[in-house]
Amino acid sequence: MKTVKIARAHALAGLATILLGSVAWPTGALSQNNSTAGATNADAGSNAATANDSAAGQRFGNNFGRSPSRGGTDPGVRTGAPGAGGPLQGLNNTELQYFNAAKDVFKEVDAVPDGLGPRFNLDSCAGCHAHPTVGGSSPPTNPQVAIATAAGAKNTLPSFITANGPVREARFVRNPDGSPDGSVHGLFVIAGRSDAPGCNITQPNFAAQLARNNVIFRIPTPLYGLGLVENVPDSALQTSLAANAQQKRSLGISGHFNINTNDTTIARFGWKAQNKSLLLFSGEAYNVEMGITNDLFQNEREGDANCQFNATPESVTPLQPADTGSPAGNFQNDIELFSAFMRLTAPPTPAGSPAAPAAQAAGASSQTTGTAGQATAGQTTGSATPSAAAASTTSTMMASAAADISSVMAAAAGSSAAQPSSSATSGASVTRGSQVFSNIGCGLCHTMTFTTAKSQLTGQSNVTIQPFSDFAVHDMGSGLADGVTQGTANGNEFRSAPLWGLGQRIFFLHDGRTADLNVAIQQHASRGSEANTVVNNYNMLSQADQQSLLNYLRSL
Repeated sequence: MKTVKIARAHALAGLATILLGSVAWPTGALSQNNSTAGATNADAGSNAATANDSAAGQRFGNNFGRSPSRGGTDPGVRTGAPGAGGPLQGLNNTELQYFNAAKDVFKEVDAVPDGLGPRFNLDSCAGCHAHPTVGGSSPPTNPQVAIATAAGAKNTLPSFITANGPVREARFVRNPDGSPDGSVHGLFVIAGRSDAPGCNITQPNFAAQLARNNVIFRIPTPLYGLGLVENVPDSALQTSLAANAQQKRSLGISGHFNINTNDTTIARFGWKAQNKSLLLFSGEAYNVEMGITNDLFQNEREGDANCQFNATPESVTPLQPADTGSPAGNFQNDIELFSAFMRLTAPPTPAGSPAAPAAQAAGASSQTTGTAGQATAGQTTGSATPSAAAASTTSTMMASAAADISSVMAAAAGSSAAQPSSSATSGASVTRGSQVFSNIGCGLCHTMTFTTAKSQLTGQSNVTIQPFSDFAVHDMGSGLADGVTQGTANGNEFRSAPLWGLGQRIFFLHDGRTADLNVAIQQHASRGSEANTVVNNYNMLSQADQQSLLNYLRSL
């Protein structure tokens, strides 16, 4: 036991050296713990874990580091007002009318005469993007269960879709001939519905594909604040990724952008940052999630003529004004309105913030920022109320790092020194959690701050946002790998998920495999993952500091 304590103290001393700006790691410091803790697949509160265990492509691999049961406790989904779903601050009346019209269309429920099917996953954009309000992610009750038999349909519910589990789409990793697939395979068909007479197509055989380890899942990504993300210049993203290069190398972090090969600019939307723009994001989702052809994706994915009831594309730009309540919206097609809803939707509001602080006019924040709006290297990114990042200097950072290491070292040595409050409602705990977030390396991928470029929208130029993502893709190792390549993101790589709004999110990771934030952190570590050392840093924290970090994340 004494030997373990000495070795761990040596590793922690290495962590202190890095946090205080040292050039090199001590030999062996913060090395991965390769003991297998077992694949932790808990999908809290649902039966989806069973499906995850059997699903092809989940490949959870080894769970490096300390068992989640010994860490902090996820405070759970933050209660209270949604703090999301409203329009950007500062829009004029015309823009507000456009936002309201776009939101109404986003909430529409479609049937076969509207273009639904022949193969689909749900019948409404807002059905998938529902929690904590319209534009979010999976709700607590999965609407896919009800839609399976709506209007007389005879669909069999796949094993990985459960009443209390996440909304999911399914992708097959490979085609029958062994070549790469990776496309969305609709869960349901319109056969049997009262509005689809004569259509007799069948669902894919998901049970057989699961048995072949050939299915991977994706859950809906939250849409709040994405118009501001779309307006962050490529140069700002590039500067952010290049910053803190020495520290990133020490921690094993690299990453790259998913580049659109047509114009060589940075794509930033979707789990693998595979979509260049919100309009493309909308058009693809309308087609592959609901089966509705549109001006970007004009062709039906199902070739059976007996199941094609509409002229294509089914959603087109109207030549006569619709009655949307917005002069601008009256001449927009559905996917234009979907993208407008996302562009005009405000970022989520962190706990304790009366307004939407995840976006504010440039210069309003007291936070020191680097080139192109990136947080200065080494600074503490966060505060008791995440609406305003605490002003920080190098000396302040060094002091907080030293204090944090003292806490960790004390815990490792078995000290009974007083620890910060772990209450989720404690401002001190959240403040400390923000320091821990920065100190152990989370902020090197989940970049806190960017500043937008000039905008055509009222009051949206040079806005500082706090998305907590670098929008690059990183190798997440064998545990999270799904084997699907999209653009320049390979089967092991995923975009750093934006953490704003995380406090009210129910399901985590690309496939919704867990509803426990602590488990989600642990799942970042597996063979080959760029996050291994950061997760190891987390595992070496005292339980109080782990709890503070979880409290901080649930405050976002």
